[in-house]
Amino acid sequence: MLSKLKSEKKHRSLFLFIVIVAVAVFVGFQLYSMNQEIIQKQAELEEINLQLENLNVKNEQLRHYSSNENRMEYIEQIARDQLDYSHSDETVYYFIPK
Repeated sequence: MLSKLKSEKKHRSLFLFIVIVAVAVFVGFQLYSMNQEIIQKQAELEEINLQLENLNVKNEQLRHYSSNENRMEYIEQIARDQLDYSHSDETVYYFIPK
């Protein structure tokens, strides 16, 4: 009878140990998975913040050009940057990488 109790106690201890290990592995996997998701979301946040910063710069330029005294400057900027226009007395150089 005493050996049977000892055997049952060993089985319970072994079962409890297996359950604890399984829970620890599951929790560890969940923590790893969450950490990977956090890293991914931080990278996305950095990219979005960079886009936001670029948009803020663009908005500031548009605010500057929206006033009447700066409209001609804006038109000239568009002509130079997007249409590749230049003044007749200017020489335009294009740098082509090797």
